[in-house]
Amino acid sequence: MAAAVACVGVLAWWDGARESAEALDDFGSAQATLAASVAANLSARLSAGQSQSQLLDGLARPRDSLLLLARPGEPDLLSLDGRHLVSPPLSKALQSSITTVRLSRPEALALGLPERMGIAGLSRLPNGWGVAVVTSALRQRDRERRAGARLVLALLVAALIVGTFGGLALRKQRHELLLARSLALAEAAREQDARLQKLAKAATMLTMASGVAHEIATPLGVIVGRAEQLLPKVAGDERGQRAVQAILDQANSIHGVMRGFLDLARGGAPEMQLIAPAAVAAAALQLVEHRFVHAQVALTSRISETLPLLRCEPRLLEHALTNLLLNACDACAPEGHVELSAEQIDSSIRFTVLDDGTGIAVADAARATEPFFTTKPQGTGLGLAIANEIAKTHRGSLHMEPSQPSGTRASVQIPLS
Repeated sequence: MAAAVACVGVLAWWDGARESAEALDDFGSAQATLAASVAANLSARLSAGQSQSQLLDGLARPRDSLLLLARPGEPDLLSLDGRHLVSPPLSKALQSSITTVRLSRPEALALGLPERMGIAGLSRLPNGWGVAVVTSALRQRDRERRAGARLVLALLVAALIVGTFGGLALRKQRHELLLARSLALAEAAREQDARLQKLAKAATMLTMASGVAHEIATPLGVIVGRAEQLLPKVAGDERGQRAVQAILDQANSIHGVMRGFLDLARGGAPEMQLIAPAAVAAAALQLVEHRFVHAQVALTSRISETLPLLRCEPRLLEHALTNLLLNACDACAPEGHVELSAEQIDSSIRFTVLDDGTGIAVADAARATEPFFTTKPQGTGLGLAIANEIAKTHRGSLHMEPSQPSGTRASVQIPLS
């Protein structure tokens, strides 16, 4: 706003200065015309042979002006009242070809004029005589005063206009800021409510999971006990021994996974072990193999046996990979394909599950690990959330993204140390 007022002030000052300069030029031209008229009269009287006193008495006296005569060979100037005045600027100007000259305040005062800038019109005769008509710039002073008043008035009007519109703009901006702040607070409250709702659901699910784990422990113990009782009875049957041993192994696996989940939910640290990434991947592939056969989806793996050992909780990491594989299987149509791969990336191991199914939207990929978020009609929204927590427990990360030309790429990256 201050810049706008300053701009208007500069423009008004420039306009006043331009008008003042034009007025001075016009005034000087008028004085020069008057001096030329007096010079013509003087020339006629000199031709008639009049004396100096007759010349002074016969010349017209300009109103509000000082008429000065320059005589040949005389350094001073002669006024009509007989005074001899000295003015170097006028004497110098009369010796040149200029017709107007401006006198400063001290120079005008020395000639008996008011202490104002003086304007002199000049005219020269061939016989050496010269005429100077000098007038104080009183009218110019009045014009400058009017210009100054217009300048002050323009600044006041500009300040009033700019202040009014600036105040309205600031008021509108303040209203918009208050509205934006209210919307932001409402959005933050809505997000907080949603977060609290999710935490409440998670707490409920944790309580329910703890109860389920406790209830599973009893029948699981019965299954293990009966399987152990069967072992001596199938001592001579190799196929029966493998079946009973599979029951025992899977029961122990269930027990380990449930114990790991409970430790994870209670904030405890998992029991880390050094294990080959290929072994973890093979265990996950074995658990889901029958689902892929039933869905008619091809399942392949690409894992090097030379990868360094990984420190992890095997059952939890195996469960995370199982979740990713089952999601990929559900996303594929019959004759589809899913690949599990593992590779070393700097100082970490990255497991990748790649499918050629329907794919995942970018917006859904960003929310895929949120608890209870699912795109499946019958999904619970907990599988990827649990897998993500398992990755975080191992100081790793879970990442979901669309794959080209179709499908989804899900990866779990775990640090080696």
